[in-house]
Amino acid sequence: MEKFTKIHTLGPKETDSFAAAHYFAQQQSEDVSIILHDSFETIFKHLTRYSGDLLLLPAAFKSKRIHSDWADIHYRFLTQLKLIDSFIYQLSDLVLIENQQFSINQSFIHAATESLLTTYLKEKKQTTNIQFSSSKYFAYYDYRLKNARYVITNLKNVKLRKNEAIKKNYRVNMLWSVYKIRTKDKLINEKS
Repeated sequence: MEKFTKIHTLGPKETDSFAAAHYFAQQQSEDVSIILHDSFETIFKHLTRYSGDLLLLPAAFKSKRIHSDWADIHYRFLTQLKLIDSFIYQLSDLVLIENQQFSINQSFIHAATESLLTTYLKEKKQTTNIQFSSSKYFAYYDYRLKNARYVITNLKNVKLRKNEAIKKNYRVNMLWSVYKIRTKDKLINEKS
């Protein structure tokens, strides 16, 4: 595999994406800078700025903002992103938390975890207004800020309050995709 110096992924440092990027960087023979972004959508919007760099994207990527998942992105950017590597790296333990003294019947989650929440709600015969955050870290922040009912986040980020209960725990192995962001010159050379 070719060597690169920058890898773009989702921030902040509390995200699973950062942990996976850090793991990937440690496996390389040269220094790799991890560039964190507020959302994957921001990276996709500015791909041409990052020509020659790498992108780290989990197979569970899903966005409500651009109505896309990993497969959509893989094919939509087929000429701009070249899949060059993949690896399995476990997510930090996930938890579904219920605030038993919520102010609003809302749940904050990352879109990738939507099926975990909807499965739980169906089992319990409950409803809630689902709000999507750019990361599980920010889902927890939004949940606390709004004093909402449910959140799915990483256990490492949680400061459990007396009115909260962990309803579900999840251990998830994740497949991570490493893409090279291609320049227009590289695309022309590859076609010839």
